[in-house]
Amino acid sequence: MAASDLAALADVKTWLSGSSGIGSTDDALIARLITDLSGAIAAYLGRPSLTPRAFTEQLNGNGKPRMFLEHYPALQLASLVIDNVAVPAAPLPQAGAAHARGYLLEPWNGLPPGRPQALDLFDMAFRRGRQNVVVGYSAGYAVQGEAASVPAAPGPYTVTAAAPFGPWASDAGVVYASGAALAAVAGNNPAAGQYNVSAGIYTFAAADAGAAVLLSYGFIPAAINNACIEWVAERYRYRTRIGQSAQTVQGQMTASYSLKDMPDFVRASLDPYRCVAVP
Repeated sequence: MAASDLAALADVKTWLSGSSGIGSTDDALIARLITDLSGAIAAYLGRPSLTPRAFTEQLNGNGKPRMFLEHYPALQLASLVIDNVAVPAAPLPQAGAAHARGYLLEPWNGLPPGRPQALDLFDMAFRRGRQNVVVGYSAGYAVQGEAASVPAAPGPYTVTAAAPFGPWASDAGVVYASGAALAAVAGNNPAAGQYNVSAGIYTFAAADAGAAVLLSYGFIPAAINNACIEWVAERYRYRTRIGQSAQTVQGQMTASYSLKDMPDFVRASLDPYRCVAVP
C-alpha cells in the first residue's frame, strides 16, 4: 500500500465481493488502481496532502491584520516572520483586557471538511510587500489528544484508535495524560514509555498497563475514503465492458453504463473537500 493511498485493498475487495467473494488473483491490479485513483482524487481536490504534514508559505503582505492560510485544517503555527522579523504568538484574549501584540490562528473545530483558517495579527498588520510574510505551520486531518487507557494486566496491552471521522492513516504521537511523551518504536515489544503502532492499533509495554494516554493521529475523511473505494470498484468492473454505454441481454433487458471521466457519486462526495480560493 502506497503512503498516498486513500483506501485499503481489503476494503475495496469487500466492496466488490458481494455474496460471491473475490480471490487474490487481481490484487496487484486493484492495488495499482487504488494508487492511481488516489492520485487523481488528490489532483481533483487540489490538496497535496490530507494527513498532517508541515508547510511553509511565503506570502505577499496585504497591509491588513488578517490573512488566510492555503492549507487546512491548520493544526498549529510553528513560526511567523514578517520582513525578516519574527512575530510572537499572542495569548488568548481575556475579558475586559486589551489584546496583546502578536498572532492568533483561528482554531479548527475538529470536524471535516473544514475550510481555510484566518491568521490574525493584533496591534500590528501584515506589512505590504512581495513574499515578505513567511508562515510555518502544520495542517491535515487529525484527531488530537484522544483519551485512552492501556489495558490492565494480563493484557494484551493494545489500544485501537477510535477514528470517528474516517480510517486511521498516520501516527502523530502519544503522550501520557500528564503530558510526558512516549517514544514510537518498531516491533511489537516496546519497553516502558514506548509504543508501536500499525494500522491504528497501538501496542504498549506491560509496564504501562493501566496508564492513561492521549493518542494523536491523522485520518482520511470517510467521504473521501468511500469515494476512492467506489471509484476503484467501478474502474475494476469497467474492464469487462470497455467503451460500452449499454448492453441488451436476450433482447429483453438493457443495462446502461456511464462513460463519464468521474462518476457523479464520486464527484458529489469529493466536492466539499476541494481546495477553495483563499480570500
